[in-house]
Amino acid sequence: ETCTLLVDMPSTIHEAPFDCLKLDLGLSIHALPYDHDVVFPMIHMNSSLTVKSKTVTPDICITITPATGPTKVRFVPFLGESAFTEEKLHAIRKLKKTIAAHPEIEVVTLALMREAQPYSKPEKGSLASNIFTKDVTPIELDSFITQRFPPCTSITIADHNWCHISQVEIFVWVRGDDELAIDIDNEDAEHMARGTLLPEIDMGAVGVMLNRGVKKIRDSLVTYSKQFNPDIDTTELEEAPTTFTARWKDYNIAVNNGADITAWNRYMAWHHAVIEDALKASKANLASVAPTTATSSAAVPDVSDSSKPSTTPGRPKRKRLSVSLPPARKAKQN
Repeated sequence: ETCTLLVDMPSTIHEAPFDCLKLDLGLSIHALPYDHDVVFPMIHMNSSLTVKSKTVTPDICITITPATGPTKVRFVPFLGESAFTEEKLHAIRKLKKTIAAHPEIEVVTLALMREAQPYSKPEKGSLASNIFTKDVTPIELDSFITQRFPPCTSITIADHNWCHISQVEIFVWVRGDDELAIDIDNEDAEHMARGTLLPEIDMGAVGVMLNRGVKKIRDSLVTYSKQFNPDIDTTELEEAPTTFTARWKDYNIAVNNGADITAWNRYMAWHHAVIEDALKASKANLASVAPTTATSSAAVPDVSDSSKPSTTPGRPKRKRLSVSLPPARKAKQN
């Protein structure tokens, strides 16, 4: 018996909010007057971090390393997770483990996307199955998504729901000045902000908290600049203003576009699996039929050679039997 292991890779909708956040954070950090020859901040998507003897892969993180010399240290001031097919508690546990291994983290963000109903593949005999399995070649994106589905509505094609995002929440935590490590169980307004991209854009508090987060990242650049080069003057960096600017509608567009692409990717994966199963079944049927036919042919001797004398004089030639039929029974004589 063989089993198939299906692994959910990060989907387009899974990455959508952080694709925009990466751009905005990049602009904020790039505007800071840090010494590029001393510290090297970098924003990563799906880059591995060490947690005890294992590794985790956060959806977004910022690392700070020395700009010169061997990379002996790597600090993580910013961490983010996106939960789409996983539960919120699972994402929170993952964040806590990473924070425990990297207590220098100053800012944590969580994007929580919910579907109105869990995705399921089209059933055999359904309208979608009948329409989309007529051709072994899948249809392209422009033929699958032919209209803009309103936000928070089901992307229904051929009477089947392929994706239905009903809500997108964004949470941001910033470490307090008196905290040894950021506490994401603390949800008071001083340490945590919550906003929504869907069903409505309500991101005011999140924007304020992210601006505080950029200040924390600036302070981290000051700290590590001095650590990497004790003789550096960081006065300008310490006094530099920080700004975080976001056009939240861009995030909303990214989510809507991500839902379209996710719907198409689900169709593509389903179509590929259906066609593959059909081809395997067809090959299995051919393989089971061929040996049976060969064996049956070999088991029946060819007695149609008229050059060989009959063993019984005057007896008529035996009729050659069909390989697909059993020999005829002799009639009983009274």
